[in-house]
Amino acid sequence: MDEETNHRISSVLQIGMGTSIIIIIIGLAMLFLMPGDLEEVTMPLGEIASGIIDGNPVAVINLGILLLIATPLVRVITLTFTFIYKKEMKFVFACIVVLMLVAMTILIKTGA
Repeated sequence: MDEETNHRISSVLQIGMGTSIIIIIIGLAMLFLMPGDLEEVTMPLGEIASGIIDGNPVAVINLGILLLIATPLVRVITLTFTFIYKKEMKFVFACIVVLMLVAMTILIKTGA
């Protein structure tokens, strides 16, 4: 990979990780500053958005963790488009295989 591609991928990873850490810290601050006892420390994926709207600190922390998990996936997607632009089809194929494996794993694990 050339220097521009490395810089682009590095930026994606840095922004993703930085954003995730900031969101997790905000959620932790909310958790310690808000009175009350939270019985459930995990929540289903579908409840994160409504939990954030309700001001649930666990939902905010879960969003940060979700973004942290998604960051490498965004990296692969960015690489896919970079390789398409550079017309390096064997690498495009490899990226698509990785994305398909991730999608199949998600579908199998969620029972969809």
